[in-house]
Amino acid sequence: MEPPDFFTEKELIGPNLPLTIEKARQMDCVPVHGHDFIEIAFVADGSALHRHIGPDGHARLGGLIQGDLFSVLPGESHGYERCGSMVLYNIFLRPEWIETYRNLERLPGWRRLLGRRSTVPEGCLHLSPAARSRATQCLDRAVYECRFAPPGCETLLIALFLEFLITAIRTGEADRGELGESSFGILDSISLMEGTPEKRFSLRQLAAVSNMSVPSYTKKFRQATGVSPMEYLFKVRLVQVRHFLAETDLSIGEVATRCGFCTPNYLIKLFRRELGITPAQYRKEQFENSVK
Repeated sequence: MEPPDFFTEKELIGPNLPLTIEKARQMDCVPVHGHDFIEIAFVADGSALHRHIGPDGHARLGGLIQGDLFSVLPGESHGYERCGSMVLYNIFLRPEWIETYRNLERLPGWRRLLGRRSTVPEGCLHLSPAARSRATQCLDRAVYECRFAPPGCETLLIALFLEFLITAIRTGEADRGELGESSFGILDSISLMEGTPEKRFSLRQLAAVSNMSVPSYTKKFRQATGVSPMEYLFKVRLVQVRHFLAETDLSIGEVATRCGFCTPNYLIKLFRRELGITPAQYRKEQFENSVK
């Protein structure tokens, strides 16, 4: 049996608009459903389990956390479980309209988000906290334009969506590995680390967020992610550092403070250990690549 259509394109997308953008807290459970338009969903807050079924019948049940970004294409269906804490931005697009922007296919995240596919992708895109801030600013303004439709809203809505889309898919660091159903117990702690990587966390604090003992939490975290909680936090911070180096002119000291490193020298030492170059060299390379 085909999953029911909750809404149709005609109901959700106005006659004079190519897309609609909404923001809402989810119900405790959203049944599996399909629709005849493209839906892009961006997790603003909270966590959930997401069941995604492709046109080939292959189903994926995975955890969602703040900063996750995924799409549901025509012919696919999906639903949410344990999602009462989740706040979503939902972007509804006419499929034919997105064809106008095929020039964006060269960006690293296009294929995962909007490329043609016969089955659902493993994992989803994931925005770093810095990129997430820029993305949510665009989406909040776009929600206002959709809701109140002031003069010129059609043009501004498209511009805001494209700025959001490019912010989301232009980086090659956006892929996030699978967090399966067994990972649900640690999702709240991951969301905390992802949302505030500049803060100092102890294992005891992170385990308490997930309502686990430290040994149980550490074991389940490593089983789910392949690394320890502190290693995961370091990787989150490193992605944040790379974003600030490539996208801002913040000093190394300011970057260290915003990303949770106690001193600039400590950041430089760990950055060189992981990437083989200093933060200054990385920033120079990114600038040179951007002007080629």
